[in-house]
Amino acid sequence: MTVVNDITNNMKTDKKAALYYKTEALHVNVDNYVHTNNWEILQSIKILNSKGFSVDLIDRSCRHWSPKQTYDLFLGLGVGNSGRNFVAHAQASKAPKKVLLSMGPQPDISNDRTHKRYKMFHERTGHYAPPMRTVGEVTGDNFLKIIDTADYVFNIGEKNTQSYNSFLKYGKPVINFYPSISPFVNYHSQYLSTRDMNSFLCFAGNGFICKGVDLVVEAFLRDPSKQLHICGPKSEASFFQYYGQKIAQSPNIHYHGFITPGGERFNALASICSYVVFHSAAEGCCTSVATAIKAGLVPIINKWTGINIKDEGVGLSEEGDLIENISRATSDASAFSNQHYTNMVEKIVDKSQIFSQASFTDSYSKAIDIITSETLP
Repeated sequence: MTVVNDITNNMKTDKKAALYYKTEALHVNVDNYVHTNNWEILQSIKILNSKGFSVDLIDRSCRHWSPKQTYDLFLGLGVGNSGRNFVAHAQASKAPKKVLLSMGPQPDISNDRTHKRYKMFHERTGHYAPPMRTVGEVTGDNFLKIIDTADYVFNIGEKNTQSYNSFLKYGKPVINFYPSISPFVNYHSQYLSTRDMNSFLCFAGNGFICKGVDLVVEAFLRDPSKQLHICGPKSEASFFQYYGQKIAQSPNIHYHGFITPGGERFNALASICSYVVFHSAAEGCCTSVATAIKAGLVPIINKWTGINIKDEGVGLSEEGDLIENISRATSDASAFSNQHYTNMVEKIVDKSQIFSQASFTDSYSKAIDIITSETLP
């Protein structure tokens, strides 16, 4: 189904909003939390309903949309490959206010950084990997048409991240909102007594190379005194063609496949691992890392992971040898005192409250209020 019209959730509405995203969310079990955005789509519709909007939901596969009515508001994906339809759909809506939903950084920047990671992989291994998580139709002049059409940018994640800042130069208001993390993920204080300071988690999604999992693996292959647990889908064949056997033969690196956030296997790893380590090429806000810190794992991350950290985590430098940077940071983290580590856990658990269903609802509602009231932040 490419378009679902007049969604009101039995609320009284007098305005029309068009939301260009996915209709899949209406037909799957969002409670299993395979991906946060299915729940977020349903919740954003409810928020719009509560603000007096009836919602027409347009699937990202819809290439041709010719509504007869005029909308009061249009919101649509605009930085991934789905953004190829943003201009046509936004113009077809005739809405006076058009919002670009950015679930990642400005696409030219994201593409450039991702291609560099695949080039690094090829130079280091001699193996060619077809780039994943790149976009083709929304870069260059095509993105300029998108940003010119939009009146506002809704950017997922925190303010002053690399992703948020990548849109500021266009002069359009950039308003942030927070991702919702599974409510089944929680921190348990007893983990502090069972965690190993030499055990690390790499919790990733599709595209292991662009997410820097290869860099993390290389760092841990060099130091068998540290344990690395990798979770994520086996979707990038090139990664596993090169690293599959190396991981299987390594006594300190363990691949667990895809695991459900907050499930029994996830909690078992959260009770063993002290840190989550990630060195992504480009993210809006890495929900896998946000999930891990919600379980109280201290982050060892670079700025492009899309989560701001100070003394509640360890930053990974973008300069020099990235693998060596990971090795150095993980060695430093392993040597922290129990008290220092406990303090970091308390701070990251406190920070993680911005990654929740409640925080998504609050921040998205405020974002809608800003554009409907025209009171900019």
